[in-house]
Amino acid sequence: MKLFATILCLLASSLAMASEQDEPSLVYTLQIDDQKIRVVPGQEIEIMGAFENPKVTLVPDKARLFTYSGITFKYPSQFAFEADFETAGVKMWSLDGNDCVIMVQQYEALQMTPQTFSEILKESYGPETKLENKSYRFNGQQYSGVRVRVSLAGTALIQDVIALPTKKGSRLLVLQDLPPEEKVSQDESKFVLKLLDETLKH
Repeated sequence: MKLFATILCLLASSLAMASEQDEPSLVYTLQIDDQKIRVVPGQEIEIMGAFENPKVTLVPDKARLFTYSGITFKYPSQFAFEADFETAGVKMWSLDGNDCVIMVQQYEALQMTPQTFSEILKESYGPETKLENKSYRFNGQQYSGVRVRVSLAGTALIQDVIALPTKKGSRLLVLQDLPPEEKVSQDESKFVLKLLDETLKH
């Protein structure tokens, strides 16, 4: 007998258009015997077939897709998500891991450059803060910026401030990390850079 099954995705959420302050959805792969079906929270799927004592596995993706401020890139799915729109004309997103933090800053009118922002950081952190030019190559495109090296409360910290081109205002990508000797795991940093290199678009 043919079995018609309708599965409502786990962790169901509103089907309305996501706000830029909403955490990107975590997508899953539902495996039923040898079938693999992509599952997005809040979206209904229909599965046609006959099943008798099927083996079912739900596997979360290792990465989520960031799609705000005209930017898309994947980041580790376990990273904590925070959006800050409190300052008029400025939108900020923070994606926090154990060692790494990815920050996206959008300025609607202000021309905020990596040089300007890094100088602001230096004023805040103190005169011992070191600045140096830094560039990255993500997804075939070269990006320029400034590396900020600082020690806060006895902990060394690196912040790379990178300019992301935009037609209006300005956008910054800030990659915060710990030096190798301070890291809990080297794998997190490598995975973040790999995802950015494979998926960053604007």
